[in-house]
Amino acid sequence: MLPCEGKTFAKPVYLENDSSNNIKQIISNHKEKFIDYIHKIGLHVSYNSKTINMQNKSTTILTLKTTCFKVDFNDNLVKITPLK
Repeated sequence: MLPCEGKTFAKPVYLENDSSNNIKQIISNHKEKFIDYIHKIGLHVSYNSKTINMQNKSTTILTLKTTCFKVDFNDNLVKITPLK
């Protein structure tokens, strides 16, 4: 990750923290809440399914424009805020 600057453009999401500083693990532990959050700020989902000769093939594409996030760690919460 690279540092970036900007102004906040949406309300932050708060995720419970078990005293870890590993943001990937924290997001993984709360993936449904985080996916719902980024969906609200601009995640686009595209789904395509084809059946040819009784074989099904499906593709799901998740697209989020390039977004920087400010992450603040507390003892029991992580505050994630998108920057514009």
